[in-house]
Amino acid sequence: MKNIAKNFFYQTIFQLAKIIIPIVTIPIVSNALGPEGIGLYNYTRSIAQYFVLFAGLGVMLYGNREIALAWNKKGDISQTFWELFTFKALSTVFCLLMYFFIVFLFFDNKVYYLAQSLTIIAVLFDISWFFMGIEDFKKTSMSNLFVQVMTFILIILFVNDESDTLLYTFIQTTGMFLSQAIVWIFLKRYIKFEFVSLKRSLSRFRGSITFFIPQVAILLYTNLNKTLLGWIIGSAAVGYYANSLQLNDVFVTIITTLDVVLLPHMSGLFAKNNTNRIVQVMGTTIHIQLFFSIPIMFGMLTVFDKLVPWFFGSKFLFIEQVIPFFAILVVIKSLGISISRQYLMPIGKIGEYNKSVILGAIINIIANLALLPTIGFWGVVISMLTAEFFVTFVRARSFAKNTEFKFDLRRIATYTVSGITMCLITRFLTREMNASMVTNLLQVVIAVPIYFGLTTLFKVNPLIAYMKNRRK
Repeated sequence: MKNIAKNFFYQTIFQLAKIIIPIVTIPIVSNALGPEGIGLYNYTRSIAQYFVLFAGLGVMLYGNREIALAWNKKGDISQTFWELFTFKALSTVFCLLMYFFIVFLFFDNKVYYLAQSLTIIAVLFDISWFFMGIEDFKKTSMSNLFVQVMTFILIILFVNDESDTLLYTFIQTTGMFLSQAIVWIFLKRYIKFEFVSLKRSLSRFRGSITFFIPQVAILLYTNLNKTLLGWIIGSAAVGYYANSLQLNDVFVTIITTLDVVLLPHMSGLFAKNNTNRIVQVMGTTIHIQLFFSIPIMFGMLTVFDKLVPWFFGSKFLFIEQVIPFFAILVVIKSLGISISRQYLMPIGKIGEYNKSVILGAIINIIANLALLPTIGFWGVVISMLTAEFFVTFVRARSFAKNTEFKFDLRRIATYTVSGITMCLITRFLTREMNASMVTNLLQVVIAVPIYFGLTTLFKVNPLIAYMKNRRK
C-alpha cells in the first residue's frame, strides 16, 4: 500500500498539472483560434488518432499487464520488454508509412497532417506501459509534467490568433513526442539490452489483439464523432463539440488517477490469486470516486452559464446549451473506467471489457447514422451519451454479477441529494451576478461547504472517516 500511496502522489501531481494547465490555456486558445481553429486542430488530430491506435496495437494495456506479471513472478523482464517494443516498433513504422500515403493522396491541409504525424512517431517511443507495470510512476509523471509546462509556456508566448493554428498543432504534437522520448534515459536501471527473435516478438500479436479490439471500439464511439462532425458539418462544429467535452475530460482524468496506479497493483494481486482483495479495494475506491464525481457533475450544472462567456469567450456561447448534457459523463465515464482498470483488465476478463466497448461502438455508429443527418450536431451529443451509458452499464453489471461487491445505494443517494441541494442553493444565491471568474470562485466557496457539510451530517463523508482512522 505504501507503493500505491507514493505512486498516487506522483500521478496526482501530474494530473493536477493536466487540470491547471488546461484551465489557463483553454481561454487563451479558444479566444485566439476560435471554433474554426480549434475544430481544424481536433479534426486533423482525429484522423491521426486512427493510425496512432493501429500503431500501438493494444500494447499500452497489454504491455502494462505483461510487465506487471513478469515483475511479480520474477520473470525475464528484459526479454519481455524487448519483445513488446520490437513488436510495437514494426507496427508503428508500417502505420506511419500508410498515414503519409493516405494523407497525401486524399486530404487537404496536408501541412496540418504532417504536424500531426508526430503523434504517431511518439507511439514508437512510448514505454510508459513498462514503468506502469513495475509501479514506478515518478519518472513518467515528472517527465510529462516538465514537457507540459514547456508546452504551456510556448502556447502562452506564441499562440495569438487563428493564423497560429498550425503553430499550436506543432507545439502540441512536439510535446507529445518529447514526453515519450525523455523517459528512455531512465530505462537502463531496469533493463539490459537483449536481442529477441522476430518470431517471438510477432507472437505478442495474439495477446495484444485482445486489448486492441476494444480500443478500436472506443475510438469508434469517441474519436469518430469528431471525424463525422468535421466531414459532414465542418470544423466549427468540431470546435464546439471538443470544447464542450474539455472540462469533463479534465475532471474524469483526475478522478481516475487512482485507477492508473492500481492497475499494475491489481494485476499483482491476481498473479498471487488474491481476487478477494481486489474486490475489497474496489469497494473503497469506487465509493470514494463517486463521493467526488457526483458533486463535480452538479458543480458543472451550477457554474456553466457563468463560466462559458469569460472562460471560452464570446465565440463559444453556443456550448452553454451543450455542457449541461455532458455533465453526467463525469460520473458515468469515471465509473466505467474504474471497473475496467481495477477489475476486468487485471484479472483477465477481457471478453467482458470487449463486449462493453463493442456495444458502445455499435450503438454510437447506429445512433449517428440515424440522428446526424436529421438533427445534426445534437445527434452526435445524443449518440455519445447513449454509448457511454451502455458501456458503463455492461461493465458494472458484469462486476456486480461475478463478485460479492454491492453498491452502497444509501451513500450514493446521499451524495446525489447533497449535490442537488448544493447546486440549487448556489445557483439561487448567485442568479443575479454577472458571468465572471469572481462569480465562479464565489460559487465554489458557497458550494463546497454545503456538500461537505451535508455528507458529514449524514455520516457518509469518507474523508472524515479516514481522518478518524488516522487518529486511532
